[in-house]
Amino acid sequence: MPRPASAIARSRWPIHVLIGVSIVAAAGGSVIHLVEGMTGQAVAGFVLVAVVGVAWRAWTHERLQKAASLVLALCSIGLLAIVDALGFPMVFTALILLVLDWGIWLGIIVSLLISGLMVVLLYQIYGDQPGGTSIIVGQAVTNTIQFILVLIVAALLRAYNAQHAELVTVNAQLTEAMDASRDLVLATERARAAADLHDGLGHQLTLISMSLEYADRMREKDAELAWDEVANASATARQALADMRLWVRALHPARLDQLTEPSSFEAVADVFRGTGLNVAVEVSTDEQFDARQTLFAYRMIQEGLTNALRHARASQVVVTIAQDDAGRLRLVVADNGSGNSEIRPGYGLRGLIERAEALGGRLRLQHPGSLGGLDLIAELPEVSS
Repeated sequence: MPRPASAIARSRWPIHVLIGVSIVAAAGGSVIHLVEGMTGQAVAGFVLVAVVGVAWRAWTHERLQKAASLVLALCSIGLLAIVDALGFPMVFTALILLVLDWGIWLGIIVSLLISGLMVVLLYQIYGDQPGGTSIIVGQAVTNTIQFILVLIVAALLRAYNAQHAELVTVNAQLTEAMDASRDLVLATERARAAADLHDGLGHQLTLISMSLEYADRMREKDAELAWDEVANASATARQALADMRLWVRALHPARLDQLTEPSSFEAVADVFRGTGLNVAVEVSTDEQFDARQTLFAYRMIQEGLTNALRHARASQVVVTIAQDDAGRLRLVVADNGSGNSEIRPGYGLRGLIERAEALGGRLRLQHPGSLGGLDLIAELPEVSS
């Protein structure tokens, strides 16, 4: 399962852009001090910029993110004191990281702390000058508005990341559930195949064995009767071989990850065409199926084709995949077999009916159907693209 935090970190490229811009601004301020002969401040600025670079690199590692955001916040305060206004980009970026990694309250506390320090610095500069109070108040109000806006943006980003993390987690859980569902379907089909092979092929093999034993006992007493039993055994063996080939076709493992478009279900039909069954697939929608719809459609088509061969002895099957004006998906598997008019759904059909209901739709049987045999008709809610 993918880690949500890692997925979020990969989506934080805007933060990297902000940090990069902040480093350029702070380095530019340090260069200005160096040009103006303020070597001490320039060196201090370059040192803090270097620390910011290291902290930035550390922030890309999930385990170091919280510690790195604290270091960036401290460096931003130092850069604000050294390079003045050119340190604001780093301050705002550090506030966003604090809110993302620690929560809104720490962002508010740091904002109040920086605002207080700035008021003190402004008072030292303008406190004794005429109109200094107005300058201090105006600057304080401006800074407060800026901090509020930054905190709002940071809170929105934190909410987005929380939702993103939840979506990643839910998606991983759905993927695991889907895998488990496929495993369950496979296990169910294996159990069903074992039961049918026991009842069908096992019975045929028993008949062959009994016929051959009887022929062996009668070969000296009545050779003609013995050869008749050998012929019966041969016919039963051919039927058993045909049934075994049918099972191999029916259980052919089509890849579900390739069956996302309706037209791709031709692959399922191709598996059964090798038995001599004439299968046509008619598609009138281009919408892609979601995972659950794919699994249902695959099982329904496979079940319909298997029943058409094994029970109805059909020679023709038409699979129709369509979508009505309301977006509902309609699947029909129609055969021209000679099934009994009294329809008694077996285990496979009952499972399909339950699966259709779980998807919010329904599956029903119609006899006689559009081709004179049995129609499997499924109607599902709006197709998910």
